[in-house]
Amino acid sequence: RWSLTHGKQVIAVVLILFVSTAALIPLGVIGAEYMPRTDESNFRVSVELPVGQNLEMTDAVVSELEQYILTIPEVTYCLSNVGGSSSNWGRLTVQLVGKKERDRSIWKITDDVRKFARQHLAHASVRVYETESSVAGISTGGAEIHSPVLIYLLGSDMEALIKASYQLQAILAKIEGTKDIRSNYRVGVPEFKLTVDREKLKFFNTSVQDVKEAFAGAINGKKAGVLPNDSNNNGRDTDIVVRLKGSEYFKPSDLANISVKAEGKMVFLGDVARIEEGVGPVGITRLNKQRSLIVQANITDRPLNEVLQELDSLLKQEALPEGVTYRFGGQAAEMDSSYGEIIQALVLSLLLVYMLLAVLYESAFTPIIRMLSLPLGLIGSLLFLLFTNNTINVYSLIGFLVMDGLVAKNGTLLLDYTLTLMGRGMSACEALVEASKTRLKPICMTTLTMVVGMLPTALALSEGAETRVSMAWVLIGGLLSSTVFTLLVIPIVFLFFDRYPVRTWFAGVRGCVIKK
Repeated sequence: RWSLTHGKQVIAVVLILFVSTAALIPLGVIGAEYMPRTDESNFRVSVELPVGQNLEMTDAVVSELEQYILTIPEVTYCLSNVGGSSSNWGRLTVQLVGKKERDRSIWKITDDVRKFARQHLAHASVRVYETESSVAGISTGGAEIHSPVLIYLLGSDMEALIKASYQLQAILAKIEGTKDIRSNYRVGVPEFKLTVDREKLKFFNTSVQDVKEAFAGAINGKKAGVLPNDSNNNGRDTDIVVRLKGSEYFKPSDLANISVKAEGKMVFLGDVARIEEGVGPVGITRLNKQRSLIVQANITDRPLNEVLQELDSLLKQEALPEGVTYRFGGQAAEMDSSYGEIIQALVLSLLLVYMLLAVLYESAFTPIIRMLSLPLGLIGSLLFLLFTNNTINVYSLIGFLVMDGLVAKNGTLLLDYTLTLMGRGMSACEALVEASKTRLKPICMTTLTMVVGMLPTALALSEGAETRVSMAWVLIGGLLSSTVFTLLVIPIVFLFFDRYPVRTWFAGVRGCVIKK
């Protein structure tokens, strides 16, 4: 009864609360990201040495890192792999004890690994990835497309792109919370470039194929046969390859003296081709038919959206080289598309709920009163996200979507019984008071049941359960605040529309039009 007689004060307080909590998002107090981090007691380490390093040197670096990792008390085992696609690459997979059996989080452990790598393995590029296999759309091995921070540099000039990549990595290093900053640009592999003079080929009556065979045979050698049952190869067959002695140390001048067949006689390779020593690219990346380089980084202790906003601001201050543009990818692009789709689903659900209620209540405005439960629930949802240090992400947005259906039962229970009592002859004010008394117990019981049911999810008791924590707190906060404010705000709004029906708002305007 007090709230009905002091409706303006109650509505003013609720509006202030709603505006204040909603402002937490644009002000950056509540951060935004694509997916929450998970502690799954597993991480991977990628080791890369400069191009041209052999397996023995790579193995020595990986072994040193492996020995350190095995000294970490929380580690149960470590699996290392050297080589594979390239001799200068190594990988380690590390398994920790369960989350309940250790005092440190996986992020503190991986930060120690990064610190050791910086101090003792400065000549190698070491990157650490926490496994997030339980999170949909997140790679477990740090694949490029799913990196938290990923920027595509686009342009036609490769030198400008390389310069921009170094500049961008320096900018990322200034941003607090970024780690494992890297680029997909690699210094090229040393190579010999052979340019054939076709006029001289005709003069000496030889062919490109002959030149190719002589050149390749001198460098790589030619297969001359097979040694069966080789005792040095575990009894397996071994290919016999013949090549020039010392060919791995050849210079362009040495290659120019290699003989090439030419119509029954021999000519030198330098007579028919130009040999140059240079550096060849390890790989070429294109995006939308443009040359591109990719710069990536992981983040820690900061929401993704906050890091991206700071990065975008710094990029506008420090212009990239002329002809180079950039665009965000990875989790940033996934976040934008996912947010848009979920917001569309929320708007569509509200529209469908309104249409259904309008048919059931046979009124266009009663459903609007009932749907006030959602903004009232947002107050508690956002406050609980703030107090529990969670962010706006895909799972919390799903929580808002689910909350629309859960908090609706409060307004439905209250309004339905109010309309029933008014049909029996009671006034709107008395019907609201009686309905609030009668429906208070079922409203509180259903709310308490759902809150208790969501607590195990909110507390993240199992490994990898962090993904659903924000969704659980959104539902718990929304249910609690909606339960409290629904019993105060909805009766005030309903009584206002009962005393001042919408159809009477324009009656004076229609009367003036008729008199004229």
